[in-house]
Amino acid sequence: MHLRLPGAMVGRILLVLVCAILLELLGNLALQRWQERELLSDQEIVEIGRQLSVAERTALAHHPRDRGDQLHQLAKGDLSLNWVPRTVITDFSASFAQLQNLRARLVQSAPGLAARELRLTLMPSSQRGERDLVGALRIADGTFVTFRLTPYLDAPPDPKLVILLHLLLMAAVLGIALVMVRALVRPLSDLAEAADRTNGGRASPIVIDGPAEVRRVASAFSAMQGRLLQAMNDQTQALVAVSHDLRTPIQRLRLRASLLPDTEARDAITADLAEMESFIEATLSYFRSGEEEAPRLIDAAALLTTVVDTAADLGDDIAYRGPDELLVTARPITIKRILANLIDNARHHAGRVELTLRADGPDRYAIDVDDNGPGIPPDRRDEALLPFRRLDEARASETGGAGIGLAAAHKAAEAMGGALALRDSRLGGLGVSLLLPREEKSAA
Repeated sequence: MHLRLPGAMVGRILLVLVCAILLELLGNLALQRWQERELLSDQEIVEIGRQLSVAERTALAHHPRDRGDQLHQLAKGDLSLNWVPRTVITDFSASFAQLQNLRARLVQSAPGLAARELRLTLMPSSQRGERDLVGALRIADGTFVTFRLTPYLDAPPDPKLVILLHLLLMAAVLGIALVMVRALVRPLSDLAEAADRTNGGRASPIVIDGPAEVRRVASAFSAMQGRLLQAMNDQTQALVAVSHDLRTPIQRLRLRASLLPDTEARDAITADLAEMESFIEATLSYFRSGEEEAPRLIDAAALLTTVVDTAADLGDDIAYRGPDELLVTARPITIKRILANLIDNARHHAGRVELTLRADGPDRYAIDVDDNGPGIPPDRRDEALLPFRRLDEARASETGGAGIGLAAAHKAAEAMGGALALRDSRLGGLGVSLLLPREEKSAA
């Protein structure tokens, strides 16, 4: 049979509270029974009832002066018997559940006792701190058969032990309640994790589970996620299409500019067109997440050496430092695109550039790009990773930068499961550390 949980959050919280209260109640009942545990078996109680019936018949069959001796001879084991004409034994069975239960079982084992006055009480035992059963049975002539069973109840437990057991019970109930609450809020935690995984234009699967309120939130979030990602994709595609379509008129303008007789005007227009192309390429680079490229096994050292040699052939003062070989699973085209942005940024602001390849623990590796330029103040490095941010407008106008190189590199690094960090360079300028996993997994 499948147990159906309440659908609403309030119902499930109420279920947790009810279960905690029931567990506490059952635990307390178990502790109480343990504290007042009897030392008699059902067979022993039947035997006691039989002996009381025999004691009554024996007392009535003998003269009062002989009754005590006769009853002493009937006593067996831990049960002692005696006869007295009167007794001060008082019945306390109404105050003890154990005595009430014992009376019922004695009458059940010896029905003749039901018509007799039976007084039951408890007294401390002479040994071990246990408790004895003391009783008096009024027989037909009004006298009493008294008896004592040693012992009847176990010794009361140490108060410190009782307190410890109650504390352990409370801790167990609290632990079980916390497990139930954790299971109750797990769908909310899963939803938060799904929200954190939704980045880079990729949707994270959302499991619709849990109470009705959580299911409604998850459904609404899933629908909102789909709408947002679709809107982002539409805007990205529109921007990419516009940037691509601008290349054709730029090429026509470049051709027409080359036909101008005025050399100064021709060079100025050509420079403006080159800046426009650089801006378009930077924009497209930012919106490329690298998802179109699957990770594969490459030699990161060989890749960096190739990048450095290419930049050096173009006249850059650049050097490589690191091992001769480092095998990783990564996206080489995306890494080249990141390094191109970082080297281009360093080229515009510095004269010397160094690329360093190093291991960063067993599961990651790092590519450091250091230059000897002016660097970026620590308080503005977070701003430098935002797209279309020019920290120095005068310098940006001279270099033609779009303010997107570092942002594009940062976005691509995150898409590969890595990170981009800005720091002080050992050459005195800006240092950029690209941290990447050695075993990049393909996007699901």
